[in-house]
Amino acid sequence: MGVEFKPSPKFLERVKLLDDTLHCRRTDHVLTAPFVMALPLNMYGGCNMHDAMMDYANCEEDYLKYHDEFQPDLAWGPQAIFPGCALEMLGCQYVKIPGVDIPDPNAGFQIVDKEEGFMEPEEYLEYAEDPTGFVMRKVLPRQFSALKGLEMVDFSNSIWQGALYSMIPCALPPVHAAFEALEAAGAKMMMTAESSGKLMMALAAHGFPSACDTAFLVPFDVFNDSLRGFMNTTMDMIEYPDELLAAVNASTKVQIRHIKNTFARQPFAKNVCFFVHNGFDMFMSVEQWQTFYWPGAKACIEAVIECGGTPHLYFEDKMDSKLEIIARDIPVGKCILTFINSDIELVKKHLTGKACLSGGVDGVLLQHGTKEEVIQNVKDAIDRWAPGGGYFLNCDVSLENAKPENLHALFDTAMSYMKY
Repeated sequence: MGVEFKPSPKFLERVKLLDDTLHCRRTDHVLTAPFVMALPLNMYGGCNMHDAMMDYANCEEDYLKYHDEFQPDLAWGPQAIFPGCALEMLGCQYVKIPGVDIPDPNAGFQIVDKEEGFMEPEEYLEYAEDPTGFVMRKVLPRQFSALKGLEMVDFSNSIWQGALYSMIPCALPPVHAAFEALEAAGAKMMMTAESSGKLMMALAAHGFPSACDTAFLVPFDVFNDSLRGFMNTTMDMIEYPDELLAAVNASTKVQIRHIKNTFARQPFAKNVCFFVHNGFDMFMSVEQWQTFYWPGAKACIEAVIECGGTPHLYFEDKMDSKLEIIARDIPVGKCILTFINSDIELVKKHLTGKACLSGGVDGVLLQHGTKEEVIQNVKDAIDRWAPGGGYFLNCDVSLENAKPENLHALFDTAMSYMKY
């Protein structure tokens, strides 16, 4: 039986700060919680990247030290670090693991954008017809060498006596080995979930609400990130538009079901991140974005809000040409939007008072700049982003490295300097 969590006054104060910021109400200081991933590992050195990927419990002390020293208003845990324990044993083909595929155990993990991808463009319609079956029979055997046997399994018509013969492959050695690998990977992922939950509860006990309780994919990014790859999917909008759109529409249904099932299992979940990996001005026209990207993203945003969550869209590059549409389609006071490389004057013009806006700080400056430069950068960011309320001070990169004195300058300035 678990110990009941009793929120401290500081925890409740920060929860209120987030709620006030989300609804663009006046606050006594700007909400400050830069997105960190490997920063605590690199800053304190108690755990390297390889060991963190193998078990989040290994990096708990580093994350607690970071939050206790710098006192951000929200907690970022290690969940964005891929769970290498399961990936390694499954023979993952799309992530290079430090200390395994990369010699340096302190290096960052690398996601491989393979030119051939893990599905062919001719297979979009097959995915659209049966996403679950396609992922099981085609994608998993291609992404994980230990799951090659799943190619032989097809349960799509196992609903009557004669169709029971479709279960025969389950007795064959390659299929049996694949199911054993799935069982072992499930145990590894259960350990990962337990370690993650324990760490986030420890951070909560130290007074830090979670910045990200869970994360979901935008439907287009299912293909962009995992199945076809960034460049292939971008080109498929031109070369295979109808097939891609059918697959994205099917993916949207899958993602919405996943969102609703996740909230049903985790009713405590509140803050939800979508790390937006395409749709940027340099890769998509407004017409392409409205056709292939935004409808699925918007449907997922609406599903999160319907379930009582707060969507946080982390736009990783310029979105200037789409700001008017975003402002038109999102509900007031329900979303956090992080913008990188966008024109802040345009962002403010369209979204002030409508959404919590996040960004503004040069993450590279935190690693290579001076304390005085950081202080000025933070003041300039608050001057430009904070008027009208609803400002979440964040960086334009996920922080991997920073000078401690520069981080202290960031937090101290954000706490004491306010402009409305």
